[in-house]
Amino acid sequence: MSEIKKISEMIDMNLLQSIQDNCSRAMGIGAVTVDYKGNPITRYSGFTDHCIKVREVQGFSEMCAQCDAHGGLHAAITGQPYIYRCHADLVDFAVPLIINGTYMGAVLGGQVRVCEEEAEQLEYILPHQSNWRKHEQINELYEKMETVSYEKVEATVQILRDIIVALTENESGKKMLEKLEEKDKQLIEERAVRSELENVIRKQEADAVYRSSEFRYFFYVMNILSRLAYEEKAKKTEQVVYDFADVTRYEMGTPKKISTLGEELNYIEALLRIQKAWVGDKMDFSVSVPAGYWGIPCPFMLLRQILDHFLDGFGEEPANPFKLEFYGQENGDIFQLQLRCDGAVQSSDQWMHLLSASASKGGGDRSLHTLNSELQRVFGSKYGLDVCAREDKQAGIIIRIRLPLEKRGAF
Repeated sequence: MSEIKKISEMIDMNLLQSIQDNCSRAMGIGAVTVDYKGNPITRYSGFTDHCIKVREVQGFSEMCAQCDAHGGLHAAITGQPYIYRCHADLVDFAVPLIINGTYMGAVLGGQVRVCEEEAEQLEYILPHQSNWRKHEQINELYEKMETVSYEKVEATVQILRDIIVALTENESGKKMLEKLEEKDKQLIEERAVRSELENVIRKQEADAVYRSSEFRYFFYVMNILSRLAYEEKAKKTEQVVYDFADVTRYEMGTPKKISTLGEELNYIEALLRIQKAWVGDKMDFSVSVPAGYWGIPCPFMLLRQILDHFLDGFGEEPANPFKLEFYGQENGDIFQLQLRCDGAVQSSDQWMHLLSASASKGGGDRSLHTLNSELQRVFGSKYGLDVCAREDKQAGIIIRIRLPLEKRGAF
């Protein structure tokens, strides 16, 4: 009980139980939160009939406990979520519960079947045994379970991790703010006037706590929306919730000037999926950049700023269909990312004007001219943007973004 008390003093256990229950219902998973010893500190959520039965059978129940313990231990060692196969051929995961840098326990979940081809990519947490299949009732319950995609398991783990991180950071932030306020009172007593620098630091720290709180409740609402979409079998809405959570996580993440091309492309794909969910067949897109180039440095939100120039011209819905294609190729120490737009867009002459128009001429901070100048300032004069018409003279344009194969400078 002492361990549970320690955790309950640092996070809201009722909120943790609610998050666990909602994720269980929305994602169709079983879940429970345990302390660092592996003892449950929440009620079980959504345990499958198969797993309930397995845990009732002597010999199998001990193996379930070992799977839970090993999964939680792996998450504790790495500090990251861990997805694995249990002894009963189901996919489980462990999301560590870390408060103030200390491992306090883990949220254990899963109890789902994935297709054998995807499952083979995961390691067994214990040496594989199939003797449970000899138990007629357990095997029958296993065969009745629906199969889900591994992608959905990953999305569930990521959303659950974000919620837990936001929850623990918010509670830690409150305590940090309380200590800061107490320290402020002492400083006021000791000194009549506080320096401007101290005021700035206090404001930044308070802002950080506020942002943490907003982050927590955003993903809590996303969790509720995904649950409602799942229960109403609104698959398109459910996918938009996942994509919007990914987009927001990227935009609200740790501030940085340089990302990787892979991070930028994943972000843009999520944005475009959301857009396509609204406009339907009037927009299509494809991303075919080989994974070997995803580690190339790319300025944070570069592709979003270029994409905005396309989408701003369409309003809420494009009048005519169009297609965006992202692809690229290597040329010496340059990687040339190409964005091709087919369909009703501004002419190449208009786009070249946007590229040449400086901010002082009305281009603004988001102008192509500004983006090109920043790319050249950071990476060198042979890098940057250029625009041209399609080779076949059909409606549309091609934007080429020249990036270095090796990271240089700071944006």
